[in-house]
Amino acid sequence: MKILITGSKGFIGSHLGNYLQSKDHDITGLDNNSHPCGQPTKFTTVHGDVRFYDEVDKWVGKADLVYHLAAQINVDRSIENPKQTLDVNLVGTYNVLEACKKYNVPMVFASTSEVYGGHDEPINEGSDTRSQSPYATSKLAADKLCGNYHDLYGLEVYRARFFNVFGEWQNDDDCGAVIPRFTSQVLSGIRPTIYGDGSQSRDYIHIDDVVRAYELLPTLKKLNGEPVNIGTGETHTIKNIAELIIHYAESNLEPDFWDARPGEVSKLLADTSLISSFGFLPAIKFNDGLRRYVLWKK
Repeated sequence: MKILITGSKGFIGSHLGNYLQSKDHDITGLDNNSHPCGQPTKFTTVHGDVRFYDEVDKWVGKADLVYHLAAQINVDRSIENPKQTLDVNLVGTYNVLEACKKYNVPMVFASTSEVYGGHDEPINEGSDTRSQSPYATSKLAADKLCGNYHDLYGLEVYRARFFNVFGEWQNDDDCGAVIPRFTSQVLSGIRPTIYGDGSQSRDYIHIDDVVRAYELLPTLKKLNGEPVNIGTGETHTIKNIAELIIHYAESNLEPDFWDARPGEVSKLLADTSLISSFGFLPAIKFNDGLRRYVLWKK
C-alpha cells in the first residue's frame, strides 16, 4: 500500500513510518522540518508544509492512505502565538481533508486527549470537550472538521484521540514532552522542573503501542468517522514520573517546583473500552517503558 505520513520527521511520524515500512508498505513522508526528532528513517520524506494546499495535493493524489500527524503541538507556544497554531493545526487539516476528498483517499487524523480538558473521571469518547488552550482548541476544531467531512462528504476518516505518548527519540527541547525533558535534566545533573505541585496526572502510552494502534485503526470500518481514545486506562502523576526517572538514572537529585502554568490540564485518564472491544490492548507497561527510555537516553 502507498501511504503518506504528514509530520513524518516528528517523534510519532518517524516511528510510524519506519514501522509501516517494515511491513512492506511504500511510505512517503511530508514534513517542513520545523520540529524533527532526529530519528533515522527508512523511507523518503519530501519537503512540504500542510498550510499550503498545493504542497499537499500532489502527494495525497499518489497515496492509498494518509496519516495526518503534522501539527504545532506545544501548549505554551500556542498561547504565545495562537495564529500559527491555528494555521498549522486547523488550516493544515482542512487542506489535507480537501485533498483526500478530491482523490477519495482514506485518512487517519492524529487528534489528542487535550480536546477533553480536565475531567476527574475516566474520559470516554462522549465526554465533554473542554479545551483549555489554543493548541487544544485548534485540535478539537480539526477533529470535528474530520467528522464533518465524513458525515457530509462520505470521506473515510478515523479520529485517533491519543493520550500522552512517550518513548525513544521524543524531543527534549522547550517544545518537548515532560518525560524527555525530565530525563535530560536529570542526566545532566539538573533538578527536574515541575510546574505546580506535581499532582497533575496523565495517561501515558508507549510509542510501540501507538504505532500498532495506528496500523489497526483504518482496518476497523465500524469506527469510520468516529473519535477513538487510545490510551492505557492508568494515570501517573508528574511528581511520581520525576521520582522514577531520578531512580532509573541512579541519581540523588530532588525535583524543583515552579509556579503552575496557565492552560495546563490537571488530569487525563482514558476510558479505552471502545478500542479494546476491537481487540487492542497496550503491551508495554508504563514503568517498563519509562525505564527503557531512561536507559536509552543515558
